[in-house]
Amino acid sequence: MRRPTMEPGEYLCRTHPVRVLCILHLLLFGAALGRAQDVRAGYAKVDVTPAGPVMLGGYDLRGAPSNGIWGKDRLYARALVFEASGVRVAFVEADVIEIQGHDLFRRMISDATGIPVANILLGDAHNHAAPSPNAETKTEWDRQFTEGLVKAATQAVANLQPVRVAAGTGYSRIAMNRRQVKPADGDSTLTFDENHVSQTFGKHKTDHPVLIHEFGGVVRLGANPLGPIDDAVQIVRVDTASGHPLAVMIHYACHGTSLGGRNSKISGEWMGRMQEYVEKQFPGLGAIYLQGAAGDINPRVVGGLDGNPENIETTWALGEEVGREVARVYRQLSPEPWVKPSVQVETTEILLPRCYRELFQDFSATAVKVPTTIVRIGDLMWTTFPGEMFSNIGKQVKAASPTTHAYLMGYTNGYIGYFPEQRAYAQGGYEVAVTHLDPASENIYLRELARLLMRFK
Repeated sequence: MRRPTMEPGEYLCRTHPVRVLCILHLLLFGAALGRAQDVRAGYAKVDVTPAGPVMLGGYDLRGAPSNGIWGKDRLYARALVFEASGVRVAFVEADVIEIQGHDLFRRMISDATGIPVANILLGDAHNHAAPSPNAETKTEWDRQFTEGLVKAATQAVANLQPVRVAAGTGYSRIAMNRRQVKPADGDSTLTFDENHVSQTFGKHKTDHPVLIHEFGGVVRLGANPLGPIDDAVQIVRVDTASGHPLAVMIHYACHGTSLGGRNSKISGEWMGRMQEYVEKQFPGLGAIYLQGAAGDINPRVVGGLDGNPENIETTWALGEEVGREVARVYRQLSPEPWVKPSVQVETTEILLPRCYRELFQDFSATAVKVPTTIVRIGDLMWTTFPGEMFSNIGKQVKAASPTTHAYLMGYTNGYIGYFPEQRAYAQGGYEVAVTHLDPASENIYLRELARLLMRFK
């Protein structure tokens, strides 16, 4: 006769000589199973605002250190760690621009937390009103940033607890395509990019400005209301098991350039204001912003372009506008426990062809290395890109995902510059002029990404 199937704890209780110990064993065994099934998450943020003057990144126009902070703006290093099925994944973001030394920073975080380097996604908000941190700690602020970054990750791990999760999407139009087509020939003292070279400010300021002839039909940096953007405001709401606010992941694609190159004060830019606004709406909530495919997207108002001045009130208004949409979607979501979600992390190095002009410098360096990580937790999937991907490519990446909720994380785990879509090369413009990538890169990248996605069950 076949023996009935028994759980291990049940078998021990039936055979154990002391039933009290059996009951205790069952309770402990059941609790252990419950913990193994829980999805846990932990959030933390650490203030990394410079205490004194620093060089701000993002613009070559500036030639002097910062001279203050706008209002009560602060810069933070933020971390959100998930643990599921025995696997930990860390999302680590900072309100800065162009992190230098991603791999070294990730190793530091790994050493401090025990999370594998491959499972650490380190990105920045691409905030042009902030400094650019270096893992080699070349300045006192670099040391402050490094300590804060590692502290945020370790505190997030220490804060791990069972959670409920929900995801949703809203929409915002604070973003605008920035590849402006000049309507007609004209002469002006304004340059093609007043935030890079100007006759009225910065390194190239002159008392004798010259007229510059511009041609109709060329692409310059400026507002392009008819150009493509990704207007999706994607959020992941994370509550404690008891239903209290814990964290919210905010995904939106837009440069942090509303203040422009003439700005010399530190700010969290529109992204910092957005996160601050959302946190104030829900006490106890921690926000973490993950920049998207913003290579061809600016805020609809950019200081220094299209005649716009640097105006912090405009910056804050933009942040609160998208913050209200985040709050609206957040309130509509009803987080539920994740029941044994699948967790998978896949990493590869996609090779893309280098642009022709750079081959003259080194004919043997034909490829640009693109470190790529895809993380899947249940029905959520994140794909990283180490640079400034055009929005239309980003939308294709998300559409290729096999999950219901898909996210593109730009400026993550490295920086290779701009990734224009193929059709942009024929149009010209700033991003095409400075990219390291050949026009064939879009198709090759999507092909290799499809191969990587085949690893997911």
